[in-house]
Amino acid sequence: MQTLSATHAFRKRPRPLAGCQGSQDKQTPACAAGIVADGFLKHRFLPVYETSGELPKKEKVEPVYLKAVRNLTAYYKIDTIDLCAYPYPYNILLSNWDISRQIKTKGRYREIRIEETEDRKINLSVAESLNTGSTLYYIPLASLFKALQSGENLCALLLLSVCVYLFRKAGVCHYKEDESYICYLYEIMDNWIEDDRESMDEADYAEQRAILDEVFSIGDQMKVLLLDEMELEQLQSRIQKFEPISRFEKSCLKLAKETLALWMEYPTANLYQHLNEDKDEDEDDYYSNGKIKVTDYISFIGETSSCVYDTMMNMLNDDFSERSGVQDFENTIVFNKPHRKYKDVLAYEERVIGVITDLCDLIPELT
Repeated sequence: MQTLSATHAFRKRPRPLAGCQGSQDKQTPACAAGIVADGFLKHRFLPVYETSGELPKKEKVEPVYLKAVRNLTAYYKIDTIDLCAYPYPYNILLSNWDISRQIKTKGRYREIRIEETEDRKINLSVAESLNTGSTLYYIPLASLFKALQSGENLCALLLLSVCVYLFRKAGVCHYKEDESYICYLYEIMDNWIEDDRESMDEADYAEQRAILDEVFSIGDQMKVLLLDEMELEQLQSRIQKFEPISRFEKSCLKLAKETLALWMEYPTANLYQHLNEDKDEDEDDYYSNGKIKVTDYISFIGETSSCVYDTMMNMLNDDFSERSGVQDFENTIVFNKPHRKYKDVLAYEERVIGVITDLCDLIPELT
């Protein structure tokens, strides 16, 4: 897998990079502030806030907020700080700071929000998003296709069933689908090498043309397999018949079992059920300065080890550096009423990401 560029900001028609990359100044190293008294370190200091000149009325905010806090703390099973001794609005700010600190969890970003609705009501909510680590989750199909052609490769059949699940159930894009982002990049590259053929070295043209032709051919043939429901229905029987010996075989079996468990536990789930859609984003911004969509960074791809792939990554980094942000998996819970016991709403997406990560590691090892 490939890590995304750290910047977020996409031209309509990207061109190859010139090979120059801006330097990043290093941050000034931190240093000790000097000797302090031991007693100072033993005290806990609460955050300091500056009061705004435009505060909502206490009687409108405080009762609603404190009631919502009780619902929130019951849901997450946490104890909040005693606010009785603190005046408004410091009690609200202090409570937010304390709750934010307590509901932090690994791999997730949780943000407390206090918002006024259109009908002038106050809502307290927590928006939880899945941290994908700015990573490209691109599943290479060429190695899998070649392994499937080399005879009865049981590991390849297991991984094929995993891929069929990701395509048919989870909704991972295939690069031979016209609407997919990777298809868009391949089409640009195809046009480039044909438009620039006369100015290209003959060997370079022949190499890139051969790679793209193979990628397109494999994509068409693999798409037929990924659409075949029988390849998924055979997942359980393939697991039962498989007797792994090597470390690699055991890893393939483990991944297949996790995929089957995911399918059984979430029979109707997919990757698009919890997305933070930007209602103000124009469709025309998709390839200009809009967000990096989930379909842009999670997809099947032809291969990941050629000059064509290297060029694609240059294009992609150039494009993504001009986007306004990254579309996340997100779930928001409003606490103006009680909720039942805590439910990890983004657990499915997190487990699918885990399956894709392991799959991307295993496919290149197929022989």
